[in-house]
Amino acid sequence: RIINMDKIIAGVLKEDAETQQITGLNESKQFEMFAAYSTISQEYDDSFEINDVITGDGCDCGIDSIAILCNGAMVNSIDEVEALLRENHRIIDCNIVFTQAKTSSNFDAGAIGTFGDGAIDFFSENPLMVQNEGIRYKKKIVDYILLLGSKLDCLPKCTMYYVTTGRWMDDQNCNARIGRIKRDLERCGYLSQLEFIPVDADRLRKYYKRTIETVETTVIFDKKVVLPEIQNVTQAFIGYLSYEEFMKLISDPDSGEIRRSVFYDNVRDFQGNENSVNAQMQKTVKNYPDDFILFNNGITIICSQIKTVAAKATLTDYQIVNGCQTSHVIFNAKSGVNGKSLYIPVKIIETQDETTINNIIKATNSQTLVTDEQLMSLNEFHKKLEAYYAAFDEDKRLYYERRSHQYDGASDHSRIERVRIVTVKDQIKAVSAMFFDKPHVAARYYGRLKKKDMDELFKKDDRLKPYYTSAFIVYKMEYFFRNNMLPQEYRKYRYHLLMLLKYDIAEKNRDEFPTIPKLSSKKIDKFCDLLLYYAYDNERLKNEINILIQCINTNVPDINDVENTKAAVVVDKLKNSFTATK
Repeated sequence: RIINMDKIIAGVLKEDAETQQITGLNESKQFEMFAAYSTISQEYDDSFEINDVITGDGCDCGIDSIAILCNGAMVNSIDEVEALLRENHRIIDCNIVFTQAKTSSNFDAGAIGTFGDGAIDFFSENPLMVQNEGIRYKKKIVDYILLLGSKLDCLPKCTMYYVTTGRWMDDQNCNARIGRIKRDLERCGYLSQLEFIPVDADRLRKYYKRTIETVETTVIFDKKVVLPEIQNVTQAFIGYLSYEEFMKLISDPDSGEIRRSVFYDNVRDFQGNENSVNAQMQKTVKNYPDDFILFNNGITIICSQIKTVAAKATLTDYQIVNGCQTSHVIFNAKSGVNGKSLYIPVKIIETQDETTINNIIKATNSQTLVTDEQLMSLNEFHKKLEAYYAAFDEDKRLYYERRSHQYDGASDHSRIERVRIVTVKDQIKAVSAMFFDKPHVAARYYGRLKKKDMDELFKKDDRLKPYYTSAFIVYKMEYFFRNNMLPQEYRKYRYHLLMLLKYDIAEKNRDEFPTIPKLSSKKIDKFCDLLLYYAYDNERLKNEINILIQCINTNVPDINDVENTKAAVVVDKLKNSFTATK
């Protein structure tokens, strides 16, 4: 056990290790992953797999984790950057987040210097330090972004978190090292902004608390009208908020950054200030704020609870389901806006009825360019899938998250292991890799699957068990990789292993399953039972995956070459090693 760790931090570390299912790792590694998740979550509001960002494993240049955030999304490959470019034509913003965690109870200027040297070397054209595979791979992505030229709206921001279990005392020597790091990184010329944040035990507790708490904000909402009684709506108001009060809803009170988590991100992302509609809106906000309330259709907010006391309204667990563009334009114009003249029309609805919520989202977003594909998580199939997931016993239970942050603040949140939550994105990748033989696409970027192959997925006649089965096996494999129960170098082939497991089980049961049943066939349920026979037993599944790893070794010329994970020819070679595919 780590000596002298803050007792409260030790408690939340234990809690986090349980929700991340990493109790088998030593406490130092647990703390490294805990610090990475807690700090990166201050910059990125969506869920993410911790192994996608961890880099600390020998030759890590003093950097435990690196998260690359572009256009509000976490990118883990050059392909994902290219996919964002296809969607938005440019990178609007980029934030590169470094974390270093030390279990010591003090801030050491030398260790801070090592962290800074690693970051400086990371951005250099000719790195001098020995970099492990994870660091080199992240550097390739950043180098690619820096070479985008006019497609990069502005140079990346860099945020550095240095975490210890002690107390930050504003030490002169530490501050001197931090100042040198900032100067040296600014000289490299690749960054628009650098923020170095010392994180002590108290701040780390606050960060962690923020990752599990429901968002709640109180505003002055005196200019409102109560709407008539509406079926399945507890209460609703229409009115307008002053600029100052509206900013409370969309701004993080600590960092001052925009709260990405309050926007219904499965529907629509910010299109940038250069978008013609947004550019005109920004002009109105800055030059004609009095006219804004006349020109704008307003913001629609759905929340689980509204408490009103006199002029004050407290919104709990709220989402801005329509008005993402308006909100971002207003936020981005904050330095040049006359807030006293700017008022924002709003509609605030309290309801927990899913059908009503979905209908509101569909209706309010049909007025803008939102595709059916972006609204896919609202359809009946996903509601059935969510209920199907919920029917399993606790040890076999996963939580299907149709809406972002759906399980935040749930009454049983403390019992929900974070790694058991399956997003729509996770589901698409898992079922496409396992049952549609597209691991090479899932490994690259799910956006390609979503656009090209959605017609194959979520059909009304599809059985639900294949969706659960594929997601559950991915969940189990991620558990093995997080806890070093499988070699880390094969994690990049987890979707290929998912596909291979299907063919391996089919070959073992060839008499009963000469071909793989279709997802709409009742026989697929029986086939999934065979897959789950392995998935529900850790040793059985792990042994089977180790056998399949040998298949990858035989058919993949260089397992360390990431390009092989994207190649269709590799998928064909792997499939052809099983007679069940022929």
